[in-house]
Amino acid sequence: MRLVRRGLRNIPRAVLLIVILLWVLVPMYFLVVTSFSAEGDLLPGLVLPTAVTLENYIGVFTGANAIWPALINSTVVTLASTGLALLIATPAAYALSHMRHKKLGRGLYLSFFVLRGIPPIALVMPFFLIFSRSSMLNTLPGLIIALTPLALPYCVWTLRVTFDQIPKEVEEAGAVDGAGKWRMFTSVVLPIAAPGIAATGILTALFIYVDYIIVSPLAGPSTYTFPIYVTSFSQDFVQLVGPLSAASIVGAIPMAIMFIVSQRFSRRLASAGIH
Repeated sequence: MRLVRRGLRNIPRAVLLIVILLWVLVPMYFLVVTSFSAEGDLLPGLVLPTAVTLENYIGVFTGANAIWPALINSTVVTLASTGLALLIATPAAYALSHMRHKKLGRGLYLSFFVLRGIPPIALVMPFFLIFSRSSMLNTLPGLIIALTPLALPYCVWTLRVTFDQIPKEVEEAGAVDGAGKWRMFTSVVLPIAAPGIAATGILTALFIYVDYIIVSPLAGPSTYTFPIYVTSFSQDFVQLVGPLSAASIVGAIPMAIMFIVSQRFSRRLASAGIH
């Protein structure tokens, strides 16, 4: 009887899980199937196509509109913006962690929530005017500078949580051994916080990698990133659905790898919460 009641209680959960899986997997199914279908073929519902072709992937990897320049640009911009954001956010979060019981520290911490609340589109025009006068439009350094503020608030939030978890006794022991503040920060605190910093960096890279709003008006043909490259398959009177699907799958592989790697470190952040 208990097993029956337990099974009945699990039915709503199982139904909800199935609905969520269908919501996620059905679009992925059509994306994958379309990428292996010839241009112009109609998909017969949730049925495997009768003919499979690799021409969409061949077109994505070769030819004048190959994906490689966009992937290289995305890699450079993502790594540089993430590294710069972490370089700024790590000492800032460490300082805010030590000031969390003071009004000034709480106020500064909350100010990052305000910064993150600013719509990214509101930053485009100021960046465009500044970069146009400093010859930084259509340059990778310009994109890196523009995307770094987008990642800073998130980095500060999560890294402050990481530093809050480090016991005070660790720093007190370092002070007793004669370590100064800088040496304590670099030799004691940073090694302990390394998993949290790694998780923050990977998740930040995911946000930057898929950004379209800021990159679109500031980039040019030579600096297009992956999200801008994908839109090239949507033209005025022609929608190249097959190549678009193939490019989406190829571009999603780095994101999937980053997400899988981040799971190793993200549990610590999830269990800590933001306070």
